[in-house]
Amino acid sequence: MKRLPVFFLMIFVIVAMTWVAGCRSPESPATENADLMTREESPNLNDPYGGYNMKDELPGFGDPALAAEYGDESVQDFDDPFASDSDVAVTDRAGCDRIFLMITWGNLERDSALTHVTDWSGSLSVDPGILLLKRIIRFEPNDEILPRTERDLLEWKSVTRGGFDGILVRVIPRPSLTAADSTIDSSATYIRFMTDPVKVEFTLDQLPGLHRVITLPDGNAVAFNAVRIPQAGCPHGFLHGGWFNHPERSGGVFHGRWASVDGRIHGILKGIYGENDAGERVFFGKMISANGRFEGIMKGRWAPDPAIPNGGWFAGRWVGRNLRAKGGLKGHWQRSDHCNGGFFRGRWAMNCDS
Repeated sequence: MKRLPVFFLMIFVIVAMTWVAGCRSPESPATENADLMTREESPNLNDPYGGYNMKDELPGFGDPALAAEYGDESVQDFDDPFASDSDVAVTDRAGCDRIFLMITWGNLERDSALTHVTDWSGSLSVDPGILLLKRIIRFEPNDEILPRTERDLLEWKSVTRGGFDGILVRVIPRPSLTAADSTIDSSATYIRFMTDPVKVEFTLDQLPGLHRVITLPDGNAVAFNAVRIPQAGCPHGFLHGGWFNHPERSGGVFHGRWASVDGRIHGILKGIYGENDAGERVFFGKMISANGRFEGIMKGRWAPDPAIPNGGWFAGRWVGRNLRAKGGLKGHWQRSDHCNGGFFRGRWAMNCDS
């Protein structure tokens, strides 16, 4: 885990240099911006903005399947009874960093051939600490969160058959009761995910920037993604979705969802990836809000990573209507063994004043 920050810093330097070089144009910014507002979309890996425009769209890009897959209906708020816990209030008043963990399990590859039933009933625990459940992802009527009786334990019933479920929690570590300065030992605070298909344990110091996918022989998988942000930090969040190779040429398309750090749906994204004429592995995408309002055009690089079985990394930035960079994004993608594509999981952050 120690090498990831340096690795992604190098990637963002490369992406930033590519962005500046790729966005130079003989036209004035005002002219270029006007063209992006009015031109017809024609996805193109050699265009500085991927061939996308800055027009608003219908919700879900006018695609009922995308709206159903990534819209608000697939994520449910959860009113956690421990949200009013006194230790939570103390932590917030102290201005401590906030840690959010998103876990999804099941058919993350969206493989239509994977239709067998898998029981994911289990638990998530933190020792010592508090878990606050913020969102439930794609739970169906027979899935449920069990009544909460312990603030360090979350239990559920979940069964998948061709789909996936998930949760988004806030992890609040507790300081050592024996330490004179009441500090938190991040190497001695454990987060445990326990189900019949997968059992895994993390320490608190492994959570910042965590991205881990555990793939099972039957095609199911579990993905863990975490974000740690300062109390007064800039907006952060998650993004996830699927990608699909073109059947007749290299590259393909992707689509997915982007959400706030506590799981509120910001909107839907779609895009293209592949190699441009210069042989560079690039991706472009368009981001819209839940109601279809244009939010940004994404641009970045991707590549395989030997450390990720059948997968790799992606990193980039996005611009708003004024063509100024609004923030960055990064994550990992994984190839499916069962269909012509795979899935991705990642994180985004706003630039704010920096």
